[in-house]
Amino acid sequence: MSGRRTAAALVAGSLLASAPALADEPIARRLAALKSLASPGSVQAPKRAPGAGGCGGVRWWRATDYGLRARIDAAVRDAALRYAVDPDLIRAVIRHESAFDPDAVSHKGAMGLMQLMPRTAGELGVVCPFEPRENVLAGARYLRELHNRFGRWPLALAAYNAGPGRVAAGRVPEETRRYVRRVVASWRPRLLAWIELD
Repeated sequence: MSGRRTAAALVAGSLLASAPALADEPIARRLAALKSLASPGSVQAPKRAPGAGGCGGVRWWRATDYGLRARIDAAVRDAALRYAVDPDLIRAVIRHESAFDPDAVSHKGAMGLMQLMPRTAGELGVVCPFEPRENVLAGARYLRELHNRFGRWPLALAAYNAGPGRVAAGRVPEETRRYVRRVVASWRPRLLAWIELD
């Protein structure tokens, strides 16, 4: 009996070892491709531009209005906790940037809920700028970086709208001043009297 079992085990083992299962063939090819990419001197894949890949042709987050609202709310909560930005401020920015439309595109090319410019989105590592969670997390992170640089939320908002270079140079356009007042009025109206951008 033991001899038969040993023979059966040897036959089974030789069958498994002689040829990989057909179902595993695509996996083996993918592993080989990954190894070739990781090997020294291999050509690195280029960085993807915002919106290239990862988005697909279907904006699946628009399946239902409820689903979209819940997704935006969850993204705002997560971004607020991760980057220590008041969730009401994030909502105020979204309200005035895109009116909560994740597919919004400005005439200057700003994208999504928080209207990320393509260059800014690329610097923040955004792959799919129209996906609500990715857009909100990136926008909140950018707001936090601007606040860390300029020290006050009105200046951070001005830099978010007009660019940090203009704010650093003390050249805040009138359009940006109005934008900051609108956002602050939606966020904390009592701060309006204390806004200084100069």
